[in-house]
Amino acid sequence: MDVVKSLKPGKNGTKRFVERYGDDLIAVRYRHDAEQQISYTTVELIVERKHKQPKTRAQTPKQATALVFVRVSFHEKDMQLAVKQAGGKWQPEEKAWLLSYKAAVELGLQERIINSWWSDMDTR
Repeated sequence: MDVVKSLKPGKNGTKRFVERYGDDLIAVRYRHDAEQQISYTTVELIVERKHKQPKTRAQTPKQATALVFVRVSFHEKDMQLAVKQAGGKWQPEEKAWLLSYKAAVELGLQERIINSWWSDMDTR
């Protein structure tokens, strides 16, 4: 089925739909099925409106979703396992683990935080 025309509300060919659907109308599309020789008229409607707060970028590593680098010594196998289970990923270039600030705090690793991913991005 091919779209022949796509029209915004208020254009010729949409007036009866604007009367019917009002501000909820987004578009009217005329489609054609060449195989069955049938034309279709479809409408795109708004079916729900919700007020949504805009997302803000993390500004400090103290926010739970901010990523931080944490040093864990090679011999601390139990701590490495705990970091890995908390979602940490080994970063060979930094020779440190990358995980969320929230997870680092929960594991008691605040003193081992060496740099945050977010502040690193600010310097680029």
